[in-house]
Amino acid sequence: MKSPSLVTRSLAVLVLGASILAVAAPAQAAPARTSVKVASFNVDSAWRQKVDPSIPGWDARVQGIGRIINTANPDVVGIQEAPDINIDGRVYHQGDDISRQTGFKMYQPSDPAAKLDPILYRSVLFDMTGSGYKVFEQKPYPNYGKVMTWVKLRSKATGQSFLVANTHFQVGADKQADRDREGALLADEVRRISGGLPVFVTGDFNASASKNAPQTKNLAAIGLKDMYAMTSDRMHPEMKTYNGYQWPVAGSSRIDQVYAGAPAGKDLKVSYWENWTAYGNQIIGGRQPSDHDMIYAVATFK
Repeated sequence: MKSPSLVTRSLAVLVLGASILAVAAPAQAAPARTSVKVASFNVDSAWRQKVDPSIPGWDARVQGIGRIINTANPDVVGIQEAPDINIDGRVYHQGDDISRQTGFKMYQPSDPAAKLDPILYRSVLFDMTGSGYKVFEQKPYPNYGKVMTWVKLRSKATGQSFLVANTHFQVGADKQADRDREGALLADEVRRISGGLPVFVTGDFNASASKNAPQTKNLAAIGLKDMYAMTSDRMHPEMKTYNGYQWPVAGSSRIDQVYAGAPAGKDLKVSYWENWTAYGNQIIGGRQPSDHDMIYAVATFK
């Protein structure tokens, strides 16, 4: 019997090699999804105890606020109304107090206006790669200076990054022009710094989330949506987000919101939204620990 030709042997080796490679080559893994649990919480200034002694003091209220955050266990929280404030000779550092209660890392600018709206995040999950703020206007208590604070976070698990911006708009029926201007400034700043990242915006907007609200229309113009509208899985959607230190009541006024958006290809999905209602040891002196509920939502992207 004749030996196989050189060409035949070469073809056999090539076929065998291709078969081995086909078996040995691992399947390409799909990109990992990054999960982010985002919350927004107006905790109310400690000054409240000065103007309304019937409300428990900040030292008591912050315990309930900390328990809410620790129970909900979000990854990042935009806080509103947490100033460093002097009351009868004692300086309260509200952001620091919340950080100690929760163990979260905090970004809080030194600017007196920007101190009001710090951002807390879980440093075990994320590295902060950037931060900053923009002051919209300077005003005294009770309106304060209105600002936007922001951080860029990178997931330690997936390496993917995202932007979180936090803000607080002017309150009052006569402040619509201010809110319109703040909404435009907010959207412009988010557009400027987002850098193609997924974006989450937390805030007390002092305007219910209608399609014509300044935050809704301005953020929609840059591709962001109210996370409430991005999922059907909701807890307490029938409650107002402002409770006035009373038990939450039914109503459509949602002045505290979280918005989300991402560039094409990032595939951002929202799976859950909740208007957190305090219970158990989160209740302080028979009251809610703040005059606002915490808003909590869960999203993933890749």
